[in-house]
Amino acid sequence: MTISSAPDEALVLAAIEQVWGSMLFASAAPWPADRPAEFETGLQAQIELRGDWNGRLVLTCDSVVAGQIAGAMLGLGPEEQLDQPDVHDAVGEVLNVVGGSVKGALPGTSALGLPGVREVTAVPARDESFVVSWGDAPVYVQIVPDAA
Repeated sequence: MTISSAPDEALVLAAIEQVWGSMLFASAAPWPADRPAEFETGLQAQIELRGDWNGRLVLTCDSVVAGQIAGAMLGLGPEEQLDQPDVHDAVGEVLNVVGGSVKGALPGTSALGLPGVREVTAVPARDESFVVSWGDAPVYVQIVPDAA
C-alpha cells in the first residue's frame, strides 16, 4: 500500500536542523530564494525509504562543504584534511541519520536502506529540490518518490 502522506520539505528540514545541531554543531536555514546556489564539483548522497511510502532522500553539496561536514562530524579543526573515502562515509552517515529521523516520523511501516555517495558536477534543479545553508554555502535536498 502506498500512502499519500510522503515526507515533505518541513519534515525533512526539521530532521536536518536536528541532526546538524546535534551531530555537527551547526545550524541549517533555508537558502534565500533570490541567491544563486551553484558549484562545480561535489558529492551527492542518497538513501532509500521502503514501506508505506517508497522513495529516496538525496543531499547534494560541493566538495568543500562535504569536507567541512565530515570534519565537523569527526571533531576536526579547520586545517585538518580527510581522505576522500572518509568524507564520503561521513556525508553518507549524516544523511543516514536524517533518513532515520524522517523514517521515524512517517506513519506506517518503513525500512531505511544504506546510503550511497557519488561525485557530481551539476546541482539539482531548484524546482526539484529545496536548498539549505551550510554556513555560506548551499546544500540541495531532494525528496524523490518512486515512479508510480
